[in-house]
Amino acid sequence: MEQKSNLTETVQNKSIQNPQKENPIHRIPATIHTIDAAPGQRILVFSDIHGYLNRLIQLLKKVNYGGDDIIVVVGDLVDKGPESLRVVQYLLDLSRRHPVYVTMGNVDLDRVQYFQEDSFKSDEEFVDYLKEFSRREKWGGSIGQDMLENLGVGVEQVTVQNAAECRCMVREHFRQELDFLGRCPTILTLGDYLFVHGGVPVDDLPALEGTSAYQYLKWDHFWKQGYRFQKYTVVTGHFPAVLYKDNEDMSPLFDPDRRVIAIDGGCGLKASGQLNCLVLQDCHTGMEEIRWESFDEFPVVRALEPQDESPSSLFLNYFDSRVELLEERGRFRRVRHLSTGKVFDVPRDWAVTWRDGEFHCEDYCDRKLAVAAGEELSVIFETAEGRYVKKQGRQIGWYHGAAEPVKSNLRLVEGAPGYGNWRRERELAVYELLQRLEIPFQRIDHQEANNMDACREIDLALDAVICKNLFLCNRQRTAFYLLMMPGNKKFKTKELSEQIGSSRLSFGEAAYMERFLHITPGSVSVMGLMNDRENRVRLLIDRDVLKGERLGCHPCMNTSSIRLRISDLLEKFLPAVGHEPIYVDLTGQ
Repeated sequence: MEQKSNLTETVQNKSIQNPQKENPIHRIPATIHTIDAAPGQRILVFSDIHGYLNRLIQLLKKVNYGGDDIIVVVGDLVDKGPESLRVVQYLLDLSRRHPVYVTMGNVDLDRVQYFQEDSFKSDEEFVDYLKEFSRREKWGGSIGQDMLENLGVGVEQVTVQNAAECRCMVREHFRQELDFLGRCPTILTLGDYLFVHGGVPVDDLPALEGTSAYQYLKWDHFWKQGYRFQKYTVVTGHFPAVLYKDNEDMSPLFDPDRRVIAIDGGCGLKASGQLNCLVLQDCHTGMEEIRWESFDEFPVVRALEPQDESPSSLFLNYFDSRVELLEERGRFRRVRHLSTGKVFDVPRDWAVTWRDGEFHCEDYCDRKLAVAAGEELSVIFETAEGRYVKKQGRQIGWYHGAAEPVKSNLRLVEGAPGYGNWRRERELAVYELLQRLEIPFQRIDHQEANNMDACREIDLALDAVICKNLFLCNRQRTAFYLLMMPGNKKFKTKELSEQIGSSRLSFGEAAYMERFLHITPGSVSVMGLMNDRENRVRLLIDRDVLKGERLGCHPCMNTSSIRLRISDLLEKFLPAVGHEPIYVDLTGQ
């Protein structure tokens, strides 16, 4: 009891940031959840996804995720990345079919508080939060922004005067997602492992339960504070592992002697970051038997020439990041590191003004990596002098030799997948319907197509008519349309309005997409009409689409594409889902 009493006193001291006023978030008690695993049941451990859905999906594919595997996410699903809401919805969907467990992160806990009915977050704080995390030059977005934009409300429309109404609207519409985030435990134990976002001072569970949760979620520098554990191996996220190192390296850290693992790969926080995954063969796997994988979206090249290693003379990181802007150089900025005087070029969005009003730079080092001819390298950025690269998800530095692009191995396969537990129910439902209707189709799995080069590569592999799929509505939000038109045509609202007799057309909000078609922006597809059982969405097809033999589209998820005959779409699929197309003739003029 003396240990628990001492710990409680420590917790209370750490929780009070202002001696005059305790931060209410520190009054939220820690919760502990213990789960079991079958002998030989794999555990896949992630942390700090921060809104990067594509990285999560691609990494699950990379580790051959099976439905019996246990997924553990050690906190911070949201904010800083572009798809926070979709990450939550994806894991919520997956958890209905497979064992998925998420511990609370400090960011997750903070954001959920904005939408609680009895929130201690003020409307002024809410507006400031939205403004800060909508700054695209620094962050990729926030769950608050995602939810509001899904409802057709832009961040710039939110004011202190209407903030309460906006928060209420979000709470009512996204109650499932907020509940999923809000009920995450502070600590999760599984066999020989304890998972916690920031860290714990002891692995004595009774001493931790009921104390302030927040200190275990936001625990900076935990790795360096020397804690040792007897009962559990403690796995943490929160603090990018690179911040504990003397060079740029995004790999996890393992300390078998202290029984501590730090897995945060800087996803969403570091420009060179990645999402890491630990693969445990079961819940009693020794640390020396753990393997890990990582994923980022950087383009990959193959080195054609060897290069010898040259050590760093500069390693700039978060704790020593102030720079002076010397010159704008197109896509790059030339800066001087204030503490060393070193001058170097970085991408424009790497050197920006922070909230302290000072100019700061992303993590950077000037070492040359040891590279063998034939090695594959992820290209973080490229200048006339060489490529700043990452090798094997670990070391980062410069490669100055010749290289060639490594193209994705995209290939068409027949029919529905015989594997792929990472797929959402909505995608599997498309395959099931096509099979039931005896519609032959081919399929490609790929990364999210976020740029034109990626789209072109997928289009070439599909060898089919690729459409723009536009979700539209009238001003009153009483009429909704899905327009299919050739990808190379310009869309002119006035031209379409005149042909269908509906004025003031605009793009429909994502909330209506989800409600009627079960799709999200980026995944809009004619396949979504299978979910529109009340015929709220009318299908419009530009006649030029009919000139091809085959059509390419997403199966309601943009990490896969399918190809089918246009005749099967018109004669089998659309009659089966009860949608008759309206044909239009668009010129793009």
